[in-house]
Amino acid sequence: VAVDPTVNSSLPGSANPSATASPTEQPGVDVAAELSGMLPCDILSDEEVTSLGFDPETATFDDVGLAYDCVYRPPGGGNPLMSVQFAWNLSVDQLNLTNYTVEEINVGPLRALRILDKPATEHCQISIDLSEQAHVSIAVDYAGTLEQACAIAEETAAAVEPSLPRSSD
Repeated sequence: VAVDPTVNSSLPGSANPSATASPTEQPGVDVAAELSGMLPCDILSDEEVTSLGFDPETATFDDVGLAYDCVYRPPGGGNPLMSVQFAWNLSVDQLNLTNYTVEEINVGPLRALRILDKPATEHCQISIDLSEQAHVSIAVDYAGTLEQACAIAEETAAAVEPSLPRSSD
C-alpha cells in the first residue's frame, strides 16, 4: 500500500478539514480576505500597547472605506498619535508616494517601506507588504522628532508583524 506523506502531519490540528476544502484551491491564505476580517484595535494586546508607550483605553476605531484604522494616544492624552491601518485592497506598490521619501526595509521576514514626508516632519509611516493586494501601515505623528516617530513606528511594526496574515509562497 502506497502512502502519501501528509504535510504538517506532526502539528496538532493538522487534520483541519478546511485545509483541504477543494482540490482546485491553491495552498496558502487569502491574505486580503483574512485581513479584512481582522480589527486593527485587536492585533496588539493591552500589554503590548502599554509597553509601546500608549494607552489601550484610547484606542479609536475608524472604518475609512478601503481600510480599517485604529488610533492610540499616550496615557493622559496628547501626542504622539500612533495608528495601525489594515488595507486589504491596496498593496504597498500601489501607494501614491510622489511627495514622500521612501526607503525599503524589512519588518521581521516581511518587505516594508519606511515613508517620510518630503520635507521631513514629525511623521513616520511603516507600510508592511502582505500580498499583491494588501498591506498594513503603522503611522506615528507629532512625536517631537522624525527619529522618535520612526523609532515608535518601527517598534510597533515589529510587535504587529507576528500576528499578520501572510501567504505561504
